Amino acid sequence: MIAKYLLTIDQPHTHQVLVRLDLEGINEKNLNVFLPSWSPGSYLMREYAKHLSCLKILDEKGKHLDFQKTAKGSWKIFDPTEKISIEYKIYCHELTVRTSHVDESHAFLHGPCLFMGVKNHFLSNIELELRFPPLWSKVNTGLEDVSKDREVFKYSAKSYDDLLDCPIEIGCQDTDGFQVEGKNHFLAFYGKTFPHQNNLKADIKKIVETVSEYMGGVPYDHYTFITHFWPNLYGGLEHTNSTVLAFDGRKLNKRTDYIKWLCLVTHEYFHTWNVKRIRPVELGPFDYVNENYTSMLWLVEGLTSFMDNYLTLKTGLISKEEYWNIIRDDLNLYFSIPGRKFDSLESSSYDAWIKLYRPHENSRNSTISYYLKGGLVFLILHSRLLEIGKSIKDLVIALWKDHLDRPEIGISKQEFFEILKEISNEEISFEFEKMLETTEEIDFESELKKHFVEIDYNRPKYTLGLNTQNIDGKLMVKSIILDSVGYKAGVNAGDEILAVNNIKVEPSFFKDILQYLDLKSTHTLQVFRGGELKNLSFNISNPVRNIKLIRHQEKTIW
Repeated sequence: MIAKYLLTIDQPHTHQVLVRLDLEGINEKNLNVFLPSWSPGSYLMREYAKHLSCLKILDEKGKHLDFQKTAKGSWKIFDPTEKISIEYKIYCHELTVRTSHVDESHAFLHGPCLFMGVKNHFLSNIELELRFPPLWSKVNTGLEDVSKDREVFKYSAKSYDDLLDCPIEIGCQDTDGFQVEGKNHFLAFYGKTFPHQNNLKADIKKIVETVSEYMGGVPYDHYTFITHFWPNLYGGLEHTNSTVLAFDGRKLNKRTDYIKWLCLVTHEYFHTWNVKRIRPVELGPFDYVNENYTSMLWLVEGLTSFMDNYLTLKTGLISKEEYWNIIRDDLNLYFSIPGRKFDSLESSSYDAWIKLYRPHENSRNSTISYYLKGGLVFLILHSRLLEIGKSIKDLVIALWKDHLDRPEIGISKQEFFEILKEISNEEISFEFEKMLETTEEIDFESELKKHFVEIDYNRPKYTLGLNTQNIDGKLMVKSIILDSVGYKAGVNAGDEILAVNNIKVEPSFFKDILQYLDLKSTHTLQVFRGGELKNLSFNISNPVRNIKLIRHQEKTIW
């Protein structure tokens, strides 16, 4: 079936995109079409059809065809002719890496939000035409440009999957580029940044050079980095020959924040190999309407979360001290999450659809991120491989070669462990599998000592274990850490904290309140709950220890 899409943006201030899909080659009584409900790489049902309106379906003579909505994002078209046109509007006013955003300044078009597909049909010879305000002068996308002149913007995709996998930035964004291995790499920057001394282009190029050399060459013809610098944004989404990055442009001048930016770039770029090509067998071909369950997101994101910091270190853009500070912060975060005791990496992966992207007040007590723990267990695996004269590179390259041998087929857990055993041994494979399947505590300190890396701890600190938020001058409890002082006292999420020992506490003062209290006495916390005053008794106990510093010797072979 041949598909041609036309996207028209004639009034960007309304945030509306008019989409027309022309289908040719229809030879069945009823045709089922859909708008995706989720985006590959972001495992949450986002129900993109909620932004669709003004749907109409016409035959080749312009006659309206009957159709019926059959599910939240699915429609059945009755008695279609050989050629039909489907027209609809999509409201686009959410600037994230997994949604579309259109206003007077630009258009960011995220495929799954916009492009209808046809169930049980392979769409071929896909063509996309873009129409937008003449003052917008630039288009950045991983799609193939087939425009015959610059007055008409036409692009092609080999398949519906490829179409969805190529986001589009349109406007007057800053653009630049460079070449690596003779391949063009395009840069598009939308948004504002505060003054800084960093060379984004040179640093991104260094990351591309380092990662591509590590992996043995680039696997694409060209690559596009689309970056949105916008207040309070952070994240990225990988694509086969492009990525979209979101970062607070005000923070580029602060070294610790710039390191986060560098590691974000490396993370999304490494996904070019790991997940967009090396992938769990369940993640492709995609079912865009329903959840695509897999228990292997520890491979997709865990391995990538280890490699982003590790490969950024390899670039020379961060120092070893800065690298180990990242690991320190990750370990401190990991040990602050009680959910690690109850949620394995495999269950965390499988439950991503209902847990990771939908956090609630008890999430930290019951779940663990496959990004965070996944990255740390691959750190342990790298350590174990170093002991036998190998490294994580041996595993990554073996996975890559396996993909090249069968590029259309994903990898199963069994196949992953067969590869791991080939480059290591039964013991390493068994221990790594245990870290995926169980919630047993991991001795990171002993593991790091093997490589001349020592951990220094801060003095233990007493805490109530409450996550609070200042809302209009009211100190509100957002969540409580399991088995903490606040948890044992019976504090609830949603409580308004008023006083300690009948003395009013201000929001800015409360976080350090315990240092002013006698450790041996019983104290009272006054809270409002549902408009009723509650007096909760608590004793100060269980100080929390965290890592102050990770020291490494120069002779470490890390």
